[in-house]
Amino acid sequence: MAKLHSSERGDAQVITRSERENCWIARDKYFACLDRNNIMSISQQDASMCASEKSDVDSVCLKSWVDYFIQRRERNLQIDAMKRYRTQQAYDELDAQEAASRDSLRNKFIKR
Repeated sequence: MAKLHSSERGDAQVITRSERENCWIARDKYFACLDRNNIMSISQQDASMCASEKSDVDSVCLKSWVDYFIQRRERNLQIDAMKRYRTQQAYDELDAQEAASRDSLRNKFIKR
């Protein structure tokens, strides 16, 4: 089923494949700009940073799509950060276990 959005005239218009592709290209350029500037949350964005890219996205994408893209990006960044934290936590636990094991072995050999 084709998605519809309102044109400036107020009538319904079908979003074509090329319009979707243009939206995705604009989104990717906007997100690349955010990544280059280390902007993790749109609420933290300096208004002057990525303004032209944001304008492009707003002009070629449905507002609901832009909202979804931004929410999805922020959620994925949070998930990635959590994975990095958990991975680091697991490495720290392994390091502590290895250190305890080395100390235990060292003490066994030193006592003899």
